[in-house]
Amino acid sequence: MSKQQLALGVITTMIILVITMTTITTTTTTTTALAQTTTIVSPGSVAATTNTNTITTFGMNGAISSLVFGMPPNTKTVDMTTAQKFILSGDWSMDVIQGKLTNFKANFYTGPVNGGTSNHTHQLSNFRVSSSSNNDNKTTTSLIQITPDKSLSFSGIVDVGTNGKKAWNDVNATVVISKGRTIAISLADEDTQSHFMGQKIYGIVKRVNI
Repeated sequence: MSKQQLALGVITTMIILVITMTTITTTTTTTTALAQTTTIVSPGSVAATTNTNTITTFGMNGAISSLVFGMPPNTKTVDMTTAQKFILSGDWSMDVIQGKLTNFKANFYTGPVNGGTSNHTHQLSNFRVSSSSNNDNKTTTSLIQITPDKSLSFSGIVDVGTNGKKAWNDVNATVVISKGRTIAISLADEDTQSHFMGQKIYGIVKRVNI
């Protein structure tokens, strides 16, 4: 083999190695970027066996991670440097079977960002989905369905506790899950003595069980 042929062979090998390394790096980066909410599909679930647009049996859980400002909801100008702020941090979970909510609970810490002495916890439990009457005056509970992009919303009443004890019962509430990534919980200001200042409680979705 001549020196020119040997040199050409070495150069070709190096080019192949560079292309291979680039492909591996690109694939690894793509896989990591997609690793966010975990979705578990049961073998016998609707999602695994049919092409329906909605799913009525599923479970979700995640974390509460929110900030409430100590001011009325109708405040138009906010000075972020002086506004009192409260951290909300905890967890939540829910289960739906054939469109009926069988479990919804949340447990989270609340306290001022400056570490004051008013720290406490809140519990949301006993969520009852709103009912409606049909033409025959029969009361029916609205069915909860999750869309293909893992979004849903439902309203009803919930009991709110403070430090493990009931504080407000039958609080009007709405829960919104957006694309299987975030949760927003709205509690009626007038039902909770303006404790949450009319602001939503936000969090993230960690897992979806279908």
